[in-house]
Amino acid sequence: MIILNILHMIQNQQHIYNVLKQNKLKDRLSHAYLFYGDDGVGKKEMAYALACLFYCEHDGCLACETCKNILEGQHLNVSYIGVLDSKKLISKEQITDLQEEFSKTSLLDGPRIYIVDGIDTASASAQNSLLKFIEEPVNNTPTIGIFIATDLANVVSTIVSRCSLLHFPSIEVKRLMQNLKEDGVEALDASLASLLINNVDEAKELLQSKIYLDAKTIFLEFLEIKNKKQSVLFFVNSATKFSLENIRYFFKWLIALYEDVFKAEDKEDLILISLYDKIIMYAKTEFSMLKARFEFILDLYSKLNYNVSAKNVMHELMTKLY
Repeated sequence: MIILNILHMIQNQQHIYNVLKQNKLKDRLSHAYLFYGDDGVGKKEMAYALACLFYCEHDGCLACETCKNILEGQHLNVSYIGVLDSKKLISKEQITDLQEEFSKTSLLDGPRIYIVDGIDTASASAQNSLLKFIEEPVNNTPTIGIFIATDLANVVSTIVSRCSLLHFPSIEVKRLMQNLKEDGVEALDASLASLLINNVDEAKELLQSKIYLDAKTIFLEFLEIKNKKQSVLFFVNSATKFSLENIRYFFKWLIALYEDVFKAEDKEDLILISLYDKIIMYAKTEFSMLKARFEFILDLYSKLNYNVSAKNVMHELMTKLY
């Protein structure tokens, strides 16, 4: 692990690093974290930075012997598994080997940290085999699990529900948003388009398409729903607009909205800043209920990959969310 990469990550993801640092100082670290976001946004680097924060006597200095051992994969209480070069996913055998390793007493005293890089590539059965491991430390030794994912929708809900979620925003999304706004695109459209595409010219073309305009209408009308009666009216009036593609857009935006809600106090870091009033309103919801709704939304989004019709997914959303 190159120190320069970690320093660059800390600069780009300063808010997340500060949150973890404060939690460490206040002894409030979670027993399990789920770091998720696009490739190249610093998730793996943050996992190692957290391990250094946890064990280093100098506030995660990255230079002492302890930090060097962690970054070089030599620390006896820090374990890492990732997708092997010859494979496309994490195997159940890798997870079994991790559990076997943790069943043995460490030569070092104190808590242990394990990093699972690519949890979203593992099969549902492989992921589910981790549940007891997350909840019940082996040999009564406290552990911190750090799971890393690119596609949160591919992580089973039972793991999502047991982890503290930390979304790593894409630097490219923010850069594209700024470029679109400088080209005269309204702030909301710049945010919505940036969550779907990564090219300025293609984004501008997308903004004129019927699929985008229908999806935007569905999304904004959905945000005005406050009760069951309104949800029924919304579904009846909008059902003819539902298509697989525009409902995919809708769910990507809804997920992004919830991600903003979880970090509502950091206004400068929000993607859908144009919807700040909605973000603040959602943020007043009890955290456990907010997280349960988010997990439900993720589960529904994943169904779009399994030939479930957009209309049926939206029907389930409206009948169970309100």
